[in-house]
Amino acid sequence: MPIYNSGVERKGLKYMRVQPISLNGGRYLLNLNNSDNKIQVNNGSLNITDLNLLNSVYPVMFTSASIQNATKLRQLFAHNLICMYSGVTMIDPKSVARLVRSGIFSRPSSESVKVFKQYENSIFGMEKRLIELLEQRSLISPNKNIQELMQELEPVYKRRLRRRQAPVFHLLNIESQRLPKKYKIKYNQLMDITEKKLNERPVLIPFSSTEFKYKLSKIRETLLNTNDLKAKKVINKMIKESKKLANSTNKNTIENQRKVIGMLDWILKKSVLKDNEELKSLIDNSKSRLFNEKTIIPFSRKAFIYDLAKLLDGLPSQRIQERMLLLAQHLPTSSESFSAFFMKLAAEPPEKIGFRILWPAVASIEHIHPRSCGGADLMSNFGVATTKINSERKSIDFVSWIKLHPDVPQHCQEYLDRMIELYKQGVFAKYNISPKYLKDFANAIEKESRNIVKLKCDY
Repeated sequence: MPIYNSGVERKGLKYMRVQPISLNGGRYLLNLNNSDNKIQVNNGSLNITDLNLLNSVYPVMFTSASIQNATKLRQLFAHNLICMYSGVTMIDPKSVARLVRSGIFSRPSSESVKVFKQYENSIFGMEKRLIELLEQRSLISPNKNIQELMQELEPVYKRRLRRRQAPVFHLLNIESQRLPKKYKIKYNQLMDITEKKLNERPVLIPFSSTEFKYKLSKIRETLLNTNDLKAKKVINKMIKESKKLANSTNKNTIENQRKVIGMLDWILKKSVLKDNEELKSLIDNSKSRLFNEKTIIPFSRKAFIYDLAKLLDGLPSQRIQERMLLLAQHLPTSSESFSAFFMKLAAEPPEKIGFRILWPAVASIEHIHPRSCGGADLMSNFGVATTKINSERKSIDFVSWIKLHPDVPQHCQEYLDRMIELYKQGVFAKYNISPKYLKDFANAIEKESRNIVKLKCDY
């Protein structure tokens, strides 16, 4: 196995303690000790059949785009609403759509940085750090766009990310020595492919309809936020056509898959999205894979874990299976590693980079009682939160959410106070919104929090 088999170690890594991760409600703590090559799972046992990794590696993130009864509330997005969970002043999604359509992020970075500065009080975390980095680089190369600036820095962050990934791959390689022969051969093949992906060398990868549909759905999410009706119509048509893809790739299904991808290529070339780099790349790579041509495919943590889980499925030793999958979970993610976040965006076109930086602070409809738990699509069950926090809460119980985020009651009050201001300014009347919403929101929060949170609603 050529990849990191030399045992890449950093000072202080002899004993590495990683944070607990949560799987199906349980908590597991991995202690990785290179001195004796032992891996210990504390606080309970893990049934690998419950991981559902094969189904969950390519999730479609929760989105409120399908909500039909929130039009009135959405009209208030343009009025500097406060996120009910974080207290951040949110960005109107229509403003972001206009910026993307204007092409501002493909222009010189000196112009793009000015746009980001307008929203600096709404952006935090990885995105804020990236903006600060782009601002610094823009002073050196003001005529390059944000993608070009990131490409200049890509080698630096690539090396940093590889240093973070190396110990995990090293420990996986050690653990793989315990695999039965036929599984070890498959594992070595996976790692050979992984090495080529990490070093951006052409690789022969079978086509995966699951992966294709996931990537197409992610592109759709971006396009749905542009408010471009023609683009939405095209991507929805492509999603519909992609459903004709056979789920597995073999000699009996490959002609079907080639035909469907060919049709998708035709739809794209005849549409307003014909110059969309993401869609063009997805179609071209899919055609290459269907015709057994080598292509350069960037390394993906999600895809690696998916492939590893698929490889280990049916392994006689459940213990080895558990340890290897838990180890793989500790590859750096873009949510906790800036290097991973940077590399994930560096390969994107400038418009996608700009959109992705602003996306976490964009306003979205939030179900106070989660929709997945039976929450109604009614004004009385609606609040507004940033897209990032909206997707993080998902269906977490409100009381549990408050325990995780003790400032939520204060921010709910700030949200309600802002809504009362808009009512007094006549904005509710302008959009024909009943002031009853104010009381309904306060009551819904009180009920969902089991009377823990009582908001003041004096208007």
